[in-house]
Amino acid sequence: MIKTSRTLLFLLTTQLMAFSVFAGNTFDHIRPTKNIIVMIADGTSISSVSLARWYQRAQDPEKIHLHLDPYLSGTVLTYCSEAPIGDSAPTTSSYMNGVPSIAGFVGSYPYTTGHDLIPLDSAMAYRPIVSAFEAARIGLGKRVGLVATSEFCHATPADCMSHCYNRSNYKVLVPQLAQNGVEVLYAGGTSLITPEIEGMLSRQGIKLYRDDMSALDAPEEKVWGLYGSRDVAYDLDRDPEKTPSLAQLSKAAIEHLDRNNPNGFCLMIEGSKVDWGAHANDAVAIATEMLAFDEAVAIALDFAQKDGNTTIIITADHGNSGLSIGRRSLGGSYAVTSSDDLFGALTKIKKTSWGLKELLLETPEEQVAKVFEDETTITPTSTQTEILTALRQIALQKASGKSVDKVESLLDEKAYQELRSSHYASTLDGYIAEIYYQNMHIGFTTFGHTGEEVFLASYAPTPDQRLYGMNTNIDLHNYIRAAIGLEDNMIDLTHRYFAPHTEVFKGYKYTITGDKDTDKVLTVTNGRKKLVIPALRSSVTLNGKEHQLPLTTVYVDKTDRFYLPADLVDLIK
Repeated sequence: MIKTSRTLLFLLTTQLMAFSVFAGNTFDHIRPTKNIIVMIADGTSISSVSLARWYQRAQDPEKIHLHLDPYLSGTVLTYCSEAPIGDSAPTTSSYMNGVPSIAGFVGSYPYTTGHDLIPLDSAMAYRPIVSAFEAARIGLGKRVGLVATSEFCHATPADCMSHCYNRSNYKVLVPQLAQNGVEVLYAGGTSLITPEIEGMLSRQGIKLYRDDMSALDAPEEKVWGLYGSRDVAYDLDRDPEKTPSLAQLSKAAIEHLDRNNPNGFCLMIEGSKVDWGAHANDAVAIATEMLAFDEAVAIALDFAQKDGNTTIIITADHGNSGLSIGRRSLGGSYAVTSSDDLFGALTKIKKTSWGLKELLLETPEEQVAKVFEDETTITPTSTQTEILTALRQIALQKASGKSVDKVESLLDEKAYQELRSSHYASTLDGYIAEIYYQNMHIGFTTFGHTGEEVFLASYAPTPDQRLYGMNTNIDLHNYIRAAIGLEDNMIDLTHRYFAPHTEVFKGYKYTITGDKDTDKVLTVTNGRKKLVIPALRSSVTLNGKEHQLPLTTVYVDKTDRFYLPADLVDLIK
């Protein structure tokens, strides 16, 4: 009986704590500013920030601090609805809408799992949730912009202005981003623009630029500038004559959003590929991408300080890779290891593992070892050269669509066993990162995400308006909402703008047609009135007459429901 009572008390306490966490802080003392800039260094552990500082200092002893350092103000505990370790899609979603969600969910309500970290309403599962940026555009007339070095529909940028339970379903995410009022966008993804998407942009007066540096100074107020088929090149690898830096993209976005804009703007800037470097266990990619992000921070801070009416939040969405400065290879000499011994090899590398892979694919086979040494100052052993050559051959075969050799058929037994014992043996760039790892004293515990708190920096017109201390991802959302000046919470707005069609049109005749999720059409009739509602569109037709919607409709196959504005029923009455 005592044991049962203690169990019940524990469960009750846990639920009360969960409710408290879910409710978060309200930040009633925060005064809204005209503009808000949310900056996210994706997958950046605090140790990655330290690595960037040391990398910079090793190259220039006078550069001890990052641009964000004076504004460091706390940490953020970020997590999914049912897991302490975060995933980009649900964690940035939480920053935007206040609800931690399931891995892979973009701007969508989670389903219950039985081990939820927050209280959930099972009736809301899979439902799109209005984001703070969407609410600011609809309710306050603010302009919205996105900047990323990933493809523009990758998890973090997609979280701000689109909704889907599958972060990889670009056929659902891209039309939403193209129609939900993202007036300024700079990112990767030229291959993701179809004629249909380009038409959507054109009808809104948005000028599209592909791999065109002139997009940075485009005369149009509404502009999308895309660089790279999928993602923008790593900062260390990019050709500055063809590909802008994250700082340049950020400056262009701010300048375009600020033109003739009395209502202000909401801008999200993501350093997307710190995360990618961490997944690859590539220390040079992590350090240089974080420094590129910090240069963008300098641009945002300069604008905010001159503007006097802008709030900036600078953080990460989760940790990644368990990076450590120092590992077992140091033995007992960690406290007497010089800066050059720790960081010398790192700072001499001229390309990320991905960039060097691309270069080696263009290099004659007999020159592989020489080019590797020229770009890294690391001389590969004969066995490493054999492995690099074999993986290069396989990569070229894959790229050409030819049949692919098995790697063991291209290597002698010694080389094959060495490859098998490496950390990341399956790809050419992975093996390059392995050689980097072997020549440094920088450690990694995983190729995946990690659950530690992430850094927080903040800027506001006055110090008392900044965000301080340890905050949950829900707290961060509530601060963003307060800084924008949104009075309604996102769940209330979700009931208004993403109501299920079964509730909106209860009592009316309706049918759903279409084979694919992207082709679904909801048709509602009432006497002579016929309302046609296509999925993923920002307009509907009533007896052939078009009516614009505040947000695109979303159809979710898991629930077999359309989610749309609750007042849409007024058209059919």
